Amino acid sequence: MIKVDFQIIDPVSNQTIKTYSLNLEPSRVLIEIDEARAVWDEYQVVASSVDPVPFVVYKTKTYKQEMMERQWMIDLHYEVCDQDFE
Repeated sequence: MIKVDFQIIDPVSNQTIKTYSLNLEPSRVLIEIDEARAVWDEYQVVASSVDPVPFVVYKTKTYKQEMMERQWMIDLHYEVCDQDFE
């Protein structure tokens, strides 16, 4: 088991609004990080651990920002695909 510390940060004020820890199987660490980002979609999620392997996972964009960018790219793709190129 790996103890992973989660820190939820407000991207506007850059203040921590919540911290919590989970004991996870190594195979579940990235899954739990993605799930935390989806739950806290308007906030930045920082996950870190010291023992047995030190790591920090931090993305510069919130989950909501990433989903909006993906949707914009999907919409652009469909818009370009619907055009006639003659």
